[in-house]
Amino acid sequence: MDSLVFQSLDKVNVGMVIIDKNLNILLWNQWVERLTGFKAEEVIGKSLTEICPRFRMKVYSEILQNVLFHGQSRFCSSTLHKAFFLPQDVTDENTIKQNLHIEPLYKEDLTYALIQISDMTTTYNRVYKLKNLIKEMEVELKEIQTTEKISRHRAMHDSLTGLPNRLYFNDRLAWAINYAHRNRDKLGIMFLDLDGFKEINDTYGHKVGDMVLREAARRLRGCIRSIDTLARLGGDEFTAVLIQLKDEKDASIVASKFIKVFQDPFIIDEKPIKLSVSIGISTYPKDGEEPTALINKADTAMYKIKIKGKNAFGFAE
Repeated sequence: MDSLVFQSLDKVNVGMVIIDKNLNILLWNQWVERLTGFKAEEVIGKSLTEICPRFRMKVYSEILQNVLFHGQSRFCSSTLHKAFFLPQDVTDENTIKQNLHIEPLYKEDLTYALIQISDMTTTYNRVYKLKNLIKEMEVELKEIQTTEKISRHRAMHDSLTGLPNRLYFNDRLAWAINYAHRNRDKLGIMFLDLDGFKEINDTYGHKVGDMVLREAARRLRGCIRSIDTLARLGGDEFTAVLIQLKDEKDASIVASKFIKVFQDPFIIDEKPIKLSVSIGISTYPKDGEEPTALINKADTAMYKIKIKGKNAFGFAE
């Protein structure tokens, strides 16, 4: 099967290059060989910037870094960038037009970048009228915007539950504090931890554990307003930011809802699974005015609930 895969990569009419986080080349298909004159055995293991100096430029270096370290796919149009991999013995690089699409690949705990190059030279040679050129630019712009929108969403959301992730939560909390400060409002920060989730993973396996997390996220999300934020930090830890609170009673009402939605067991593969949640709450400005202090106090309050017996909520002291 591996030989078929490599044959397929060499048959496609698209250039394909795979690099690791050190920018070392791991795959160099025949399309790129024919274009550049560099054979795969000559470039495998070498840095992409050594073979293609253009990628040393800041704009392309930043694109590669965002793909490899932030998982952000990127589409670069030939309209704006012209060429990326220059043909051998090229005399005028302005006559070459290529589209470039870079996206992350994942294997175990490692991240790689897949670089795809499409030759648009022939297509552009057929474009004589400005109207056609503008239309193509509009299509490409829309694709760029769509790709960037998807990339931003993926970078800011948890892939398992669809909830905002830690990065989104931190941004939202900073915004909420600034908003509360300007409007002299109160806000609540909640730290939630699922009671007994480790035992579920150990007993039923991670597949069932993931199903439980998705259902838990769905139930919790139904307890908050559209102006509030529920996020998953990782594992079985969740956080919430509640804005425009009148007093601590408002936060208590939401916390009670969170606890109540866990009273009914989770039915996974026809198996009833019982779960509860422990919640710690801090409030702005009473418990602090900085994000770190508010999060730490909510986290500490949650652990005190764990020690006392779980399945409850408590405020920072």
